[in-house]
Amino acid sequence: MKYSIKQQFIDFIEAAVICSLVILLVYAFAGQPLRVQGSSMVPNFTDGEQLIAEKITIKTEELKRGDIVIVKHPARLDRLVIKRVVGLPNEVFLIKEGLVYINGASLNENYLPTDVKTLGGEAIKESVEYQIPEGDYILMGDNRENSTDSRNWGALKKDLIVGKAFVIYYPLSKARLIS
Repeated sequence: MKYSIKQQFIDFIEAAVICSLVILLVYAFAGQPLRVQGSSMVPNFTDGEQLIAEKITIKTEELKRGDIVIVKHPARLDRLVIKRVVGLPNEVFLIKEGLVYINGASLNENYLPTDVKTLGGEAIKESVEYQIPEGDYILMGDNRENSTDSRNWGALKKDLIVGKAFVIYYPLSKARLIS
């Protein structure tokens, strides 16, 4: 049975519309491709790496310390930034002598090079305890000397978190799942 050119064209348009809708739904609700820009997450993420941020688990599970998240920049909501969850809701957070303390205990940040020192900022000052409000998170870049983060903005509301980094897919030499 031969299709007419008109029927082939209609079938093509139908398939294109369905594919476009599926892609749009996945982008809006499940995952979003992003490109790392800047050096705030060096050495763990570098400028130009491309990743997929998944959007489902931030709605179904609690964030954990160490999660890599994509958030709306609090001063420029149209801009997305990548940061690490360091402080959780209702915790007492302190930066003192280059270290981070959670509820009085020094935080083991094994994802950072051993020589990294964390200094206070405008919103979270050195040697001042900070009670993280319910529903808020302290987020920091891994490159603490070159990161604008919660130390400058304060704790961020969960609704500013867009997704969790899931996989680096480009460049292929650095492709990996993000845990």
